[in-house]
Amino acid sequence: KAKTILGAIPLIRWDITRLGQAPPMSNAVNYRNQSSSSRPYPRGLTFAPSDWEVIATYWYPIAFSRDITDRPLGTMLLDQPLVVWRTADGLSVANDLCVHRGVPLSMGHIDQGKKQLVCKYHGFHYNATGQCTLIPADPDARPPARLGLKTYPVKEAFGLIWTSLTGTAEDPDALPIFPEWDSSDYQGILPDSIDLKAAAGRQMEGFLDVDKFAWVPAESFGDRHTPVVTRKTEPTH
Repeated sequence: KAKTILGAIPLIRWDITRLGQAPPMSNAVNYRNQSSSSRPYPRGLTFAPSDWEVIATYWYPIAFSRDITDRPLGTMLLDQPLVVWRTADGLSVANDLCVHRGVPLSMGHIDQGKKQLVCKYHGFHYNATGQCTLIPADPDARPPARLGLKTYPVKEAFGLIWTSLTGTAEDPDALPIFPEWDSSDYQGILPDSIDLKAAAGRQMEGFLDVDKFAWVPAESFGDRHTPVVTRKTEPTH
């Protein structure tokens, strides 16, 4: 049986995600002037807080599975710097910030024998749940819970790593329904990521807008002489 070429979900880097870029040391979560009951927003927030609270509940692809190997990877989602790493205990996503001295953990390394993410600055060790397990300068000390990382739910599907800043792993609608990806009748194609300097809402409009087909791709399949969009009418009974 001939296999159909299947274009997988493209990983688009826009204002929402920036892949493979370790954030500057100062780009940490800003808790200043916020009560303990308020939601902490990333420092330098480029979204209206009310918009951020809505879109932060959804799940987004933040990295290619192939890029999560033996080193931590720095990325960004909704202005929040994140670190992604993999050990024998599984995938983990956390704020890209060692709470000891504020160094991005994506600059560190993974001790696969201990299954730990290790900070580059003072060697603090973190397990897959984000708990600090070892302070090398004081190995007999029991690290307090406040040294733990802010972690996020994570899923791996369609060749991509997914997470949500305020959603839950139990969300039944977390990921797209894409059974063809694992079907032998299809060949999965995972395109490279692209950078788009556009807001998420405007990009969504671009995906849904069919009026542009007569104009933007005029040199390929578009036809400027037929700009009218024909509506499909449902049969009446």
